[in-house]
Amino acid sequence: MIVSLLLRLHRWIALALTLPFAVIVISGGLLALEPILGQGEAAPRSPADAAALLAAAERPEAATARRIALAADGRSVSVATAPGAPALRIDLATGATLPAAGGDFFGFVRALHETLLTGGKTVVEAATWAMLALLLTGPLLAWPRLRNSLGGWHLGIGWILFPLVLLPVGTEALRTLGVGAVPMAAPAPQARPASLGTALATAQAAGVDLGRLDQARRMGGGAVLLRTGQGAGTELWQVTATGAQRIGAGRNWLRDLHDGLWAPPWSGWVALASALALTGLLGTGALAWARRWRAARRRQEDAGAEFLVAHASQTGRAARTAEATAAALRAGGARVALASLAALQPGDLARYRATLLVVSSTGEGRIADPGQGFLAALAGAELDGARYALLALGDRRYPHFCAGGEALRAALGRAGATECAPFACADGDPAAAWRDWLATLQAPLGLRLGDAAAPEADPVVSLRLAARTRLDDPAAGETREVHAVVLESAEKLEWCPGDLVLLAPAPGAPERCYSIGSAPGQDGRRLLLTVALRRQVDADGQERLGTMSGPLCRGLEPGAMLTARLRRHPAFNPPEDPVRPVIMVATGCGIAPFIGFLGERALAGSRDASWLLFGNRHQDGDFLYGPRLQGWLREGVLARLDTAFSRDGAAPVHVTDRLVEQAAGIWEWMTGREAVLYACGGLSTLGQSLEGALHQVAMRAGGLSLAQAEAEVARWQAEGRLRRDLID
Repeated sequence: MIVSLLLRLHRWIALALTLPFAVIVISGGLLALEPILGQGEAAPRSPADAAALLAAAERPEAATARRIALAADGRSVSVATAPGAPALRIDLATGATLPAAGGDFFGFVRALHETLLTGGKTVVEAATWAMLALLLTGPLLAWPRLRNSLGGWHLGIGWILFPLVLLPVGTEALRTLGVGAVPMAAPAPQARPASLGTALATAQAAGVDLGRLDQARRMGGGAVLLRTGQGAGTELWQVTATGAQRIGAGRNWLRDLHDGLWAPPWSGWVALASALALTGLLGTGALAWARRWRAARRRQEDAGAEFLVAHASQTGRAARTAEATAAALRAGGARVALASLAALQPGDLARYRATLLVVSSTGEGRIADPGQGFLAALAGAELDGARYALLALGDRRYPHFCAGGEALRAALGRAGATECAPFACADGDPAAAWRDWLATLQAPLGLRLGDAAAPEADPVVSLRLAARTRLDDPAAGETREVHAVVLESAEKLEWCPGDLVLLAPAPGAPERCYSIGSAPGQDGRRLLLTVALRRQVDADGQERLGTMSGPLCRGLEPGAMLTARLRRHPAFNPPEDPVRPVIMVATGCGIAPFIGFLGERALAGSRDASWLLFGNRHQDGDFLYGPRLQGWLREGVLARLDTAFSRDGAAPVHVTDRLVEQAAGIWEWMTGREAVLYACGGLSTLGQSLEGALHQVAMRAGGLSLAQAEAEVARWQAEGRLRRDLID
C-alpha cells in the first residue's frame, strides 16, 4: 500500500512540476559550459587598474547598474542593468565604450536558472526540494533492471547515476538552508549606498584591493557584495555607505560543487553530465507517462469529432471493419473518433452525435472480450439521448449467431439509448453486409460517405503438412494428446505470432482457428500450430475424433495439402518493441502463440523482458515445449518461468494460483515496468478465474481495496495491457 501510494505521488509530483524542472535542469546544463569554456568565474584573472575601474563605475550611465564584472584579462568592465540586456562594456585604458557583446547570455541563463525570471527564488527552491524528494524516494520504488525500454532507462539512470544526479540537487537544497552561506549583517536604512560606483569607492577607502575585483552586485537590503580574488584566494566583502566589512574568505565548496567550479574545466564536464542525467530522468519519465496517457485512451480522434466508431473484436475482424467504417466516414468529410470498447465508458457515447458499433461474438454467444467490461457497465448507465447503430459479425454455421451483438443491443436499450438505424448482422465475410449497413446510415445521420475500401478479407493460402511431432508423453500416464503441426507454404507469407490459421474440415463446415506459434524471422514459409486431439464417445459407445484435429493429429500424411485462410489478430500480437516487458499466462494449448512470441524475442536478442506462467495436468507428460522453454530460460530470453500442474500434488494447483503467489512480482512488472499481460487458454477454465486472480494481485501487492483493484485491472484492459484470447 505504501509503495503504491509513493509511486502515484512520485508520478504526479513529477508531472505537475515537469516544466519548471525542465527549465532548471536545462539552464543548469548550459551554465556548466562556463567552466568548460573557461568563461565566467572559471576564467584566469589578471589584475586591473583600480583607478580606471573606479572611474568607469562612477560614470552616469552606470548609476543604475545592478552588477559590475571585471573581464578576465583586466582590460575592460561590464556593467549590467537587467538580466539578458546587453551590458555596457567600458575599456579601462581609454574609457571608451566598447561594442555590445550581444547580450549577457550566461547572465540571462543564470537568472533563469536561479529565479525562473520571477524576481525571487521561492519557486526554484520549492522545485529543488520536490526534485530531491523524488530522487531519494525513486530507488525505493523499484529495483534496477537493465533493459532497453523507457522504464529500464529511467530506473537505470536513477540507480546507476544516483550520485551524479544527486550532486546538483542535493547541494542546491543545502544552499537553500543557508549551509555554506556567508552571514551578512543587515545595513541600516540610512547606510545604503547610492550606486555601485559609490560602493566601490567606499571599499577602496576601507583598504579593499579593487585591482583584484571579480564582481560587485547589489544584495537585499541595499548592501553590495564584492568578490575579489579567485579560488582559494577569494574574499567576500559587504559594503555599505559607512564602510566595508570582510565577511568570508577562501572557497565556498558547496557553491563550487553545485556550479562545477571546483576544478575547471573537468568539474564543468561533471556538472554537464549531471544535468544530462537529470534531463534523461525527466525525459524518460515524461515519455513513459505520455505513453500511458495515450494508451489509456487508445483511440484515434479527429478534432471536434461528431461520430464515434467503436468495436469489440476477438480475432481482429471487427476491428478491421470498424477501421473501414471510420475511413468511409472521413472520406465523406465527417470527423470521427475510433476506439475499442475496452477503452470506453458508457457515458462516452453521449459526447457524439451518434455511435457506430461493430462487435463480434465468441464462445457460447458472448460479446468479444474487449466489450465485456463495457457491457457490464451498461447495467447502471443512463444513456437517454444517445444514438447508436450496431453491426454484429458472426457465422451461421455456429450456434448463437451474433448473440454477442444481440446482448449489447438489449443492454443499450435498457440504458435508454436509441437506435438510429436497423440492427444488422453479417454472416461470414462482412464486406457485403457492411456496405448495406453503411447505406442505411446515410439518411438518418445526414452522412455523405466517401469511397473507402471494404474490410480486408482473409487471404486464402495453400499449405502442405510438413511435420508433426507429439508433445505430450503417453508413457507418463493420463495425458491429453497434443501435436506440434508444421504447415508449409511454397512462398513466403506475412504474419505475426498470435495471428490465426483458419481451417475447414470440409466445404461448408465451420472453420477451426489455430494460433500461429512461429516467428516470421525463423522461416517465412512455415507456420507452427499447437493442436490438441479432440475425442468424444457417441451414443453407440464409439470414439470419434475431432473433425479438424483428427486429420491434423493423425489422419493426414506428411505432404498432404490443405487450403486455409490467414487472419490478422493484432489484438494478440506481441509488442512491436521486443524489449517491452510481457507476462504470458497459458493453460494447455494456450501456449501456442507464446512459442512464437518467445521465438521472435530470441531472434531479436531480447533478454529479461518475458515472463511465462504455464499450467497443465502433469509435469512429466503435459509440459508442452518444456525443453524449449527451459532453454530460453537458461539463455535469458525468459526472465521467469512459473508452472502449475494441477494433478501432480495432493491438492490441485492452477496457473491462476501461481499468479496470486507471485503477486509482488506481477504487480511490479505491471505498475513499475508497464508490462503487457497476455492470457491464452480455455474460456471455461482460465477465463473464469483470471480476473479474480488479478484482483487478488492488486489487493495483495498494491494494497488496494476490491473496488480499487477492479478499477486498476479495468485500466490495464483499457490501456491494451491486458489481452485475452480465451475460447473452448
